[in-house]
Amino acid sequence: MGQCPHPLVNGIANAQNQRAPTDQHLFYRIVAQVSWIFLDDFGGRHRVGLYHGDRSGHVLVHCDARIVQVDFSVKESRTYSFFIEDELCEVSIQKEKEGFSYDFRVNKQVDTPRNRQRRATERRNWWGVAGVLAVLVAIVSAAVFFLMRWDARQKQQRWADAFTFPLSAQEQRRLEEEGRTSVARLFVAYENERRMVYYHFPTQESRLMTGRFWVPDTGLILLPNGFPISDHDAFAVQYLPEDPRIHRVLFEQPEPETISAYLDQATRAQQAAHPENRPARNRCIAQVALAEKGWPALANFIFQTATAEQNPQHNRDSYLRLVREPALAQRLERECWDK
Repeated sequence: MGQCPHPLVNGIANAQNQRAPTDQHLFYRIVAQVSWIFLDDFGGRHRVGLYHGDRSGHVLVHCDARIVQVDFSVKESRTYSFFIEDELCEVSIQKEKEGFSYDFRVNKQVDTPRNRQRRATERRNWWGVAGVLAVLVAIVSAAVFFLMRWDARQKQQRWADAFTFPLSAQEQRRLEEEGRTSVARLFVAYENERRMVYYHFPTQESRLMTGRFWVPDTGLILLPNGFPISDHDAFAVQYLPEDPRIHRVLFEQPEPETISAYLDQATRAQQAAHPENRPARNRCIAQVALAEKGWPALANFIFQTATAEQNPQHNRDSYLRLVREPALAQRLERECWDK
């Protein structure tokens, strides 16, 4: 079955002067002659020609030395259809302001067996292209997702390293077995153009121990779990009574006053993002989430307007997933709907 590209047009439109005697007088009969070369899908060449008498208007269409159409006194636009192999071809005569123009084309729109096969092939090709594009999009999306996750893990690891104090395995074991707890309060400052977090905590022996660690100067100071911290936040600390220099700040255990400050921060973020709610309702939502999911969930409220690129751990998507969890959503509806 031959698929028809645009035909190779010979582009010959000759005005031939043919002398013919009549009643002992001479007159000139003008004939327009146009020809095209049509190449089928198998490399076959087909010569299509048209004769159109200027005065008589008689038309003759031929293909490969075979007459396929004859018409008489054609003075207006007209189209002639015929088959070459299984392709429906058309020769058109278009009346212009001065004379005529001629065109040859393959009709790929009309319902023929060849066109049905062509459309089926094109659909298969499009599905194939769509499949390849879908695979490429999936590969690119997976690569972007992997890079984002890898970058997030690297960033989280850098934060975790900043909050990790070098202790030997023996010191860690002694802390677990002999350690006592106190409360460490944090302060943010700059030293030699580096951002430092200082902290101090009292021991049972009435000693005041201090420590510090530096954090990248890139905006908010985030815990390894993605939660923001600020001046005066307080966390539990574990230390050895006989040597308080061996200690570990327990950033997973904030003090109640710090959790209360986080709740206030989450409530303000909720109110800013949902001003249509009454303040009491927004605070109720944050309180219920705190009670249901624990204090780390408040970070989703604080960063609920951030994108995944800005904060991979806590962002608009994580906030929506949190408040749409069936159990939490039911409790929010039950306890906060009339606030």
